[in-house]
Order: sequence, then structure tokens, then C-alpha cells
Amino acid sequence: MKLQYLFLMASTGVSKKGKPSFRADIEGLRGIAVLLVLLFHASIPGFNGGFVGVDVFFVISGYLITGMLFREYETTGKISLRNFYARRVRRLLPASALVLVVTLIASIIFLPPISLPSVAIDISAAALYVSNIVFAFRATDYFAAGSAPSPILHFWSLGVEEQFYLFWPAIFLLVAYGARKLRVRIGIAIAVIGVLSFAFATYLVTRAGPWAFFSLPTRAWELALGAILAAFGAKLSKMPHWLAICLGWLGLSAVIYSGLVIKATAPFPAWPALAPTVGAAFLIAGGSRVSKFSPVAFLGTALPQFLGRISYSLYLWHWPLLVIPLAWKGLPLTIYERIGLALLAIPFAYATQRWVEDPLRHGRFIGTLPRKNLLTAGAMALVIAAASLGTDYIVTNSAHYNAKPLTAAQKSAELEALLKPLAETNKSSNSRPDTLASPVPTNLEPGLIEAKGDRPITYTDRCHTQLNLSPSTMPCIYGDTTSTITIALFGDSHALSWFPAMNILAKKNGWRLLSLTMSACSPSDIPGWNSSNNSVMKNCTLWRADALKRIVAAKPLVVLVSGTRGFETVNAQNKVLVGDAKYAAWSAGMQRSIDQLKLASQHIIYIGDAPISTVDPPVCLSAHPKNALDCATPLAKAIDNNWLAQETAMTIKEGIAFIDPGLWICPTSPCPVVLGNLLIYMDGGHLTATFAAALASRLRKAISIATGIPLPSPSPTSTP
Repeated sequence: MKLQYLFLMASTGVSKKGKPSFRADIEGLRGIAVLLVLLFHASIPGFNGGFVGVDVFFVISGYLITGMLFREYETTGKISLRNFYARRVRRLLPASALVLVVTLIASIIFLPPISLPSVAIDISAAALYVSNIVFAFRATDYFAAGSAPSPILHFWSLGVEEQFYLFWPAIFLLVAYGARKLRVRIGIAIAVIGVLSFAFATYLVTRAGPWAFFSLPTRAWELALGAILAAFGAKLSKMPHWLAICLGWLGLSAVIYSGLVIKATAPFPAWPALAPTVGAAFLIAGGSRVSKFSPVAFLGTALPQFLGRISYSLYLWHWPLLVIPLAWKGLPLTIYERIGLALLAIPFAYATQRWVEDPLRHGRFIGTLPRKNLLTAGAMALVIAAASLGTDYIVTNSAHYNAKPLTAAQKSAELEALLKPLAETNKSSNSRPDTLASPVPTNLEPGLIEAKGDRPITYTDRCHTQLNLSPSTMPCIYGDTTSTITIALFGDSHALSWFPAMNILAKKNGWRLLSLTMSACSPSDIPGWNSSNNSVMKNCTLWRADALKRIVAAKPLVVLVSGTRGFETVNAQNKVLVGDAKYAAWSAGMQRSIDQLKLASQHIIYIGDAPISTVDPPVCLSAHPKNALDCATPLAKAIDNNWLAQETAMTIKEGIAFIDPGLWICPTSPCPVVLGNLLIYMDGGHLTATFAAALASRLRKAISIATGIPLPSPSPTSTP
């Protein structure tokens, strides 16, 4: 979770001369908010909720921008949109453009080449102020959600801000037209927008969390909270001193408390976001009545004021300074490294604020003519976007190889030739031989660029249900769709990894393949727990019940079941289970699911969870092209023997067959990410469709042994 906000002068209220007056409390609040974010992103212990700074700044932005619109409209009877956007450009663009350009250059120098296309797209989106939309789409993709963070992920909220600037002045003018009581009418409009936005955020946060977090419609209520303060600012200045003092200290306490206590898994921006936002609103409201006993006594001191003054640039710089070294190192940063990088962001921010932000804000080099400012901004955004997309094009095309691709049967045969002697060695020595050092093959399949998209076709066919979506209603029939004999694949996204091999077998044997899988949803009849918002995944329960009904109705000859190790589950009180309690719940849930499957088929096979990779293989191989061994995972981390024992015990108890694919995927130690010229993993936990298809022969033999059904080998023309 990240923060960005509008850097405006802390001016609200109006002085005796009709000019906006400086609010030291708001400037200091900015400093507190950005400090919380900085400490949170640096993973400093104790600052679990520092991400709430984004919510605080949205409130501040709504207050300052709306106050500015009121002053202009009440003074001139109109609002110059051209002047408004020109001011925003001069204030925001110089620093953000500088950070984007430097981040692009640093990414080219330090990041693994495979990461550059994604970063380049992110920078292009940030330059065009739509990065929040890009990140929402990407986070919705279950397979992309676990990817390394983008060095400009924090620009999402700048996208929210810019979209707010685009719509709010026009809405303000529309509502204000012909109004006799301007502030009352605007205040009512703000209240309606805020209530609708909060209701939408509350609804969406458990159904499409990324969209709730990143989008303007669900963040608008936070901006509206500040805006409504601006609408009734004159009345706030007349409140009793004691009330202003109480509101100020209560608000500051709520902000700091939120930054220390709220967990990153809280469902934002729904109910938990009320604490920091209402706290910020209280502080702003209380500060409308000046008193020596108000929080300004603290917020007006040197450190909060300094941090508030450089806060925009500090926010822009701190995230890439933390993320790029992390990606370059390839290992978690120590606390001393994180503290050092966080501190380094301060001089970067000060220099940017002094020599870039302030001079260009006042028109140096670019002047203050609105038309010139807007044309310059548009040109700069397009240049940055074009440069980023050009980087994407160059890197993507340089990563393609011209090697002639092999057929699925040829890949399977080559993989079998590699695995067979290793299997014999494993049998004789009861241990895996050493993984040998070797460069990344120039004819690697799939290529590193293509790996993330090398998924089973059920994903694009919308037969694989994603994490936050309703259960798929597609037929999901593959293989020989005209056959009267059905086999079924059932489980989560790790079960989906076996679809390419199952589809080959189904086509060869003249079977219909019913594929029913859902991301992050165990085949075990247990509550699916979404740790990102601390809630039970109701769609998981619905999907599982529907999938089991469809399998029972299909009466398949064979059912292949698989699931990921380690998913969190809860008891009846929604308490997350661990250790033996978790295993017991999973086993009992599997018994309930298998009891239903036994009504449909006499051949139920559970295939154990695949070994995992502790690195992102395509990214790691991109950074270590001369030695793929650098990306291997130690056996003890790749295979959870405790979980393997639980899987084995469950299948024995239920009287069903068990297939352990560990030696197919990890035949040597440490566990490799490449076998022959095949890339094993698309990410840390999912097989590439290419590699899975090459395991069709192995899976055929294992199913034949488990069921006693003779199965012919895949033909040379078989495809996944």
C-alpha cells in the first residue's frame, strides 16, 4: 500500500487582506504523515499502519483544493479551468517527471532485464496519470499479484489525485451554477458524493480489493471529507477554543495511533480508514481556531515543518530508493540498509524541493502562461511515456530467440530422457544428485519474456475462476469434447498447473476433460481466508460447492485433485489456524470433499503440491544468464516434508491414490528452475504450461499405475 498526495502550500482560511493564510498545523501534519509512510515502507518495527498517510493526504488535498475553488469563485464569480490546471502542472509535474526519468535510467542499469518491460509500462502509465488503473488490473490478476513491486508503484495515488483534479472543478462549477447559497449547495453535493463513495468502497473491498484500493470512486469519500470542511470553514473558525483544542489533539492522536496500530491487511479504504481520515479532519477543523494550546505547538516545530515542506519530493523519492536496491541485491534488505536508504531519501527530497519544485512552481524556465504550461506538460508526459515504451520494445525484442520450437511430444521425450537416469540414481542412492551449473539455454522454452503468459488455456477461456470473481459458468470441457467418458481436474491454481498434461492425455485417450479450478481456493472443504482483508472468501465456498456438484453429475472415470500447501484457514470464530489444528481442519475438509467425489468416481487421485521456487525464476534467470544454478532453491525450502506427510496420511486414510511429483520437478539438489531447455516455473509457485505439458508421459504412467487403466503414450502430434 502506497501514498502520494498533492503538494500545495498549507493555505486555508483567509487573512484580513483576503489572501489565503498559512496553516502550520497542516504543514506539520504532512510531515507526520509522510514520516509514517517512510517508516512503514522501510519496514521499521512498530509502524504497522504507516500506510494510512495516503488517507491523511487525500483529506488534506480535498480541503485545500476545494478551499481554493471557493475563494476563486466567490471572488470572481467563475473558475478558470485553464489557470487551475496550469497551477497543478507547475506544482506537481517537475518533481514527478524528474523521479520518473531517474527511475527509468536506474532500472535500466540495476534491474534484471526481464523486469524492464513491466517497469517501462508502469512509468508510461504514471506519466499519463493512469498508473492506479494499471496497478488495479495487475493486482486483480492472481498470477501477477505476487510479482516484485514496481519502483513507481507509489504513483498510483498521484493518478487518483490527477483524476480528482480533472473532474472536481467541473462538478463544482456545475453544482454552483445559479446557486444563492453556494456553500450549502456545494456542501450537500460533497456529502452525497462522499456517502456514495464510502458505500461503494465498503461493498467493493471484499469483492474486488485492488479496485477498491486503487480507484478514484472508492477514494473519493476521503477527498470529500476534506472538501466538506472547506465548504463550512467559516463556521469552523467560530467554534469555542476548548472544542478546537480537543478536536486538534484528538485528531492528531487518531492519525498517530492509526499509523502505529492498524494492520496492512485491514480492508482499506473501508471502515478502518475512518480512524486516520476522521482524525485528519478533526485536526484541520480544530486548527481553524488558533490557540497556543492546540497541536500547532508540536506540529509547528522545526522537524514536522521541514518534513512537511519536502514531503511531496520525499514521497516521490523514497519508494524507488528502497525498491531498486532490493531488486538489484536479490535478497531482503537488512534493517540497517533500509534505514540508510530511507535517510538517503531526505537529501534527495530537499534538493528536489529547493532546486526543482520551488523554482518551476514560480515559473522559472517555463513561465506562468497557462497555455505554455499545459503544452509543456503534455509534451513532457508524452516524451516520458514514449521513452519508456521504447525501452519496453527494445528489451522485449532483444529477449526473443530464433530457435525452432519443438512439438509437445518432442519436449516430453527430451524431458523423459533427462529424468529417467536421474530417477534411477535416486532409487539407488535415496538422494538427489547435485544440480550442475550451466548457462541459461539460448533456446529456452518458454522464453523469459513469454514465461509470465505461459499459462493453461483455461485461464484465457475464463474457466479458471480468479480470486475475487464469481464462480465460472463456462462449460469448461476440453480434450475430446464428443466423448462419453469424462475425466476431471479439481483444485486451486496449483491444480491448474496440471491441465496441459491432462489435456494431452484426454485427447490421446478420447476422453472429455472437465477442468474446474479456482485461485487461492483449496479443494478441501474449509473456509478460504483472504489475508489481504481478513475475511472469509465467500466466492471460494460457492465455487467449491458448485464444482463438486458438476463433478458428481459428470460421473468421471478419473478425478485428479490437487491443492497448494499453506493456505490460511480459520475456525468458526474466524481465528486463523496453525500447526496441528490447521492440518486437522484441512484433513477433515478433504474427507468431506472426497466423500462427495466418491459418489461420482471410483478412481480419485490426489497429486501432491509441487516444489516451489523461492525466487521469481524468469526474473532471476534474467539477472544470472551465465549460471542458472544461482536461481536454484535448496531442497528444504522447495519441499515441505511436513506438508508432504500430511498429504500422504490423508490419502491413506481416505483410501485414494497419491502421486508425488517432487522428483519430476526437482530431480536434483538444489531444485533447479530449468531442465534441459525447458523453464520449469512461470513464477515462484506455478509451472509453465510448456513444462507441464512435457510431463504428460510421466503423468500418464502414474495415473495408469494408480488406477490400473492402461493408457497409451502421447502421440507426436499431441498438443496441450
